[in-house]
Amino acid sequence: MIKALLIRRLWLFRNRLIPNLFIYFLLSFTIFTLIGTPLKNVIRFSIAEVPYDVWVFPGLIFILSSILISPSLYREFFALRIHGNVLANITLSPHNKINIIFSNLIVSIIESVIISVIIGFIYLYVTKVVFNLLNIFFLLVCLIIFLFLIGNLFITIFLILDTLSIVLLSLGIIYLYIIFGNGFIIETSFFPYGISVFLEKIPSALVFKQFQIFNSIGIINFQIFLILLPIIYFWILGNAYLLKSKMSQ
Repeated sequence: MIKALLIRRLWLFRNRLIPNLFIYFLLSFTIFTLIGTPLKNVIRFSIAEVPYDVWVFPGLIFILSSILISPSLYREFFALRIHGNVLANITLSPHNKINIIFSNLIVSIIESVIISVIIGFIYLYVTKVVFNLLNIFFLLVCLIIFLFLIGNLFITIFLILDTLSIVLLSLGIIYLYIIFGNGFIIETSFFPYGISVFLEKIPSALVFKQFQIFNSIGIINFQIFLILLPIIYFWILGNAYLLKSKMSQ
């Protein structure tokens, strides 16, 4: 099923090549220019004394990826469920609900990561910011885990809600949290103590914090990943059950 979805996504991308390329680069330019550039003049160094333009780069990639993953999941689990019978027909196919959820997540993550990597390397080339290959590899690992968490959250929202206005409001709230609550552009240590402690315990923030720790001192806390992977697994199971219930099957 993953192969079929990848072929469909590639076909859709090729048929809208110019608009897709334009909006992707416009989105990337907007994020890196309107967030990274002005804050570099306000926050010169992170708490760990890392230059802000170096420190903020991974966070901007996480923000970009979280935005890129939502359109395809919105299309599959909300638009095609509310405005058409495509999702209902897919759920009646031999593929089980877990496979449907997992395959759509994988395809959306692949698309998001590929575009983010291309944009990221262009940014590194233009700004001359240096990241070694090991840090880039671990960034991709953390990014994929983060996208599994955010992708599952989006699928849950798209399956539970049936009203477009409520979905858009929910996405707005989620993106406010993604941008400001994960420590992507402002470290959570700058928040009041109680809020900071709460934000740091949220799974998506834990992933990014682990990357920043590794990027600073080269240490990986594998216990965090042993906690996050079961969360992702059971969340996929929960979304599969929700999909089955929503389709009344």
